[in-house]
Amino acid sequence: MNVCSQVLKNRKGMALLLVISLVSVLSIVTLQFNREMREGYVISGSLGNSTKLSEMTRSGIIIGEQILLADLDENEFDSLHDSWALLGEEDLSVLFNLGDLTVEVQDEGGKYQVNAVAVQEIENPLQGTDLAAEKAKQEQHAKDVRNVLWRLLRADPFLVEDGDAREIIDALIDWTDSGDDDGEEEYGAEENYYRSLDPPYSCKNGPIESIEELLMVKGFTPELLYGTEETPGLAPLLTPWGSDGKININSADVLLLQALEWGLDKETAEGMIDYREDENNKEELKTVTWYKKVPSFPSAVELEENRTTTVSNFFTIKASATIEKQKKIVTATVERAEKTIKIRRWDSN
Repeated sequence: MNVCSQVLKNRKGMALLLVISLVSVLSIVTLQFNREMREGYVISGSLGNSTKLSEMTRSGIIIGEQILLADLDENEFDSLHDSWALLGEEDLSVLFNLGDLTVEVQDEGGKYQVNAVAVQEIENPLQGTDLAAEKAKQEQHAKDVRNVLWRLLRADPFLVEDGDAREIIDALIDWTDSGDDDGEEEYGAEENYYRSLDPPYSCKNGPIESIEELLMVKGFTPELLYGTEETPGLAPLLTPWGSDGKININSADVLLLQALEWGLDKETAEGMIDYREDENNKEELKTVTWYKKVPSFPSAVELEENRTTTVSNFFTIKASATIEKQKKIVTATVERAEKTIKIRRWDSN
């Protein structure tokens, strides 16, 4: 069950909120759409369906962006009760007489940050900072983040063998670290390994830019990332966005929740999901310790607050437009910070 894409059953009160949010942006969308349509007519004299589809999907991305910005005024945390999470259920076709439009927003903050496995460089340290102590602290944090991935790989349905899981993690560390000293993890891989392949290529020694890039890293296979007919893939649980290792427990998948700490199992994680889906508990989700109120959560287990959060900064907006038998999909990953939206990636089919 993919919790990130699960439709919430209880929507009481959200319909009005969503309508208010949409109304606040419709004028912006309509004006931009009409302006671009008029410019297109001047240039070409007529618009084919492909151009219309492009304008509809661009407008869809704008709607997603504006809903995410409006969400900042609604509350100070992010959960699947928010209007952006329910946007995919809304029929936006009324905005256009041309065809159908749907917009979905997915929280990247509820996924595992693959770039957090490497120790982050200390940039512009404050005067008087104990660099050795800070480095030790970051190394411990990176180790804790890696343990989440190790537990995820070892658990059902992936069931990666212990040694293979260690190899995958070490190779990912070598691929994403700075590589200044070309040091290699015990089971990892650096330049010599990748140059020996056919065809040869270089070790990245830098952040992963897309989940597809993981196929270049030693140990990652298409079957592991994208699954088979019998088993799901790991890719939907991973994100290249962010590097602090924090996972939003308000939107994380059940598999990630149970991998957060030793002593958690699927039943406990499902109990967390049941709690956060309850409309009566939505205000409780603002604090990162809400899990302690879950009846089935073991009292001896505590989630580290430097690895969990209830606030997200990265989101992926998917706009799908259809006119007759033609369809266009645009996907934009955006960063939301200080009431601004910055597009970090744009994909169009």
